Amino acid sequence: MQREDRYIVIKRKEVARHLTDSEQQQLTELCEKIHRGRTERDGKAGLACVVVERDWPEYEPVWAMLQQRVDSEGQQAD
Repeated sequence: MQREDRYIVIKRKEVARHLTDSEQQQLTELCEKIHRGRTERDGKAGLACVVVERDWPEYEPVWAMLQQRVDSEGQQAD
């Protein structure tokens, strides 16, 4: 399994710390636009994710667990 950079993750406290009020409003509006496109146009449920930061002890075990699942599914498809 190739690790992919598929998501943009931004901590809310870092948004508050590093963006102006105007920038925060713009970011909120852009996120809402993407959410509406996903749910209304694409017919998908709202995106819900679990984020494990690289410096957490669970990071590599989670990757190993995902690798095992993907490899297992690949073998079933053969």
